Amino acid sequence: MVPEIHSIFFLLGLGGLAIAYRLRLASLGMLAIVLLGLGYWSGWNQIYLGRHLSIIDSIALQMPIVAAILFLPLAYRCRSQKLFLLNAIAVCSALLSSLAEIVTKGSILPSLLLILPAALLWSYDDTLWTIGQREKLFQPIARRLAVLYLGGLFYWMSFHWVWGDLAWYSRILEWRSLPSVAILSAIAIGQWIYLLIQTPQLKTVMIGTMISVSTIVNFWHLRVQPIPIFAPLVFNAMLVILSIVTLRDSLKTGERRAFWFSIMFLSVQILSRLLEYEIDSPLRLLIFGACGISAIAAGLWFEHRVRVLPPTELKHLRTAAHR
Repeated sequence: MVPEIHSIFFLLGLGGLAIAYRLRLASLGMLAIVLLGLGYWSGWNQIYLGRHLSIIDSIALQMPIVAAILFLPLAYRCRSQKLFLLNAIAVCSALLSSLAEIVTKGSILPSLLLILPAALLWSYDDTLWTIGQREKLFQPIARRLAVLYLGGLFYWMSFHWVWGDLAWYSRILEWRSLPSVAILSAIAIGQWIYLLIQTPQLKTVMIGTMISVSTIVNFWHLRVQPIPIFAPLVFNAMLVILSIVTLRDSLKTGERRAFWFSIMFLSVQILSRLLEYEIDSPLRLLIFGACGISAIAAGLWFEHRVRVLPPTELKHLRTAAHR
């Protein structure tokens, strides 16, 4: 029997991974992630909808936890932040695809677990997964990804049509992908307990509160009483708070990506609300113009400030912010 194309990608990826461990090559590890990703997504229908699975397909069903087990040790072995970033994206995207297969009509599980990638990433701590290492090598990357994911999720949930149409809860339960989801949920809970035992920072309390509020709102809407008007208001408010806090931190540390991320989300949110609600055209044009001018002015001021600060001071500010 000729192997299917996604199985070939899996085998090539595993072969590349073995060589990457042997030679300690982060670049080869990233290539292996790409090959496994191609195999996973090209065979997605067969993996999740097929009734007669091969050994490779059965392993791919648990891809979120498999990817973490295969590539996280290699990222530490190579001390590669790029490899960790690619692995984190692979784990979270596979996790979301697993959630898509446990949707049932009226089920609250997928909507509650949509917040799981952010909970996993923000609570990630290098000291939990290494022996004798106190350096936070990958935690800043994981937290940036968590903020980016929360921003996208809150933006999506800030639209009224998301809460008025529940037609996407319509699939038959596929329990086969549940083990990896359950394991990662348990890991997230353990990481948060470890994080809260220590003295939590204000940002950690804020992110934890947002995750809790998101879970409560979703549960209330689906199981207690529909709140199609109140829910978008909550997520709009959380998106504004997240953007403003990110903006404040970027002004302290001089991080360009964080600054432009917050400016982008604030601008997109304002523009989306203008388009979503019925507003007079002159007022809409006025707000559009004011938003654009404000973003340009803020960007010019920020870039000037970053250039004026000495590189040593910028490095010190960023190091202090990630402690």
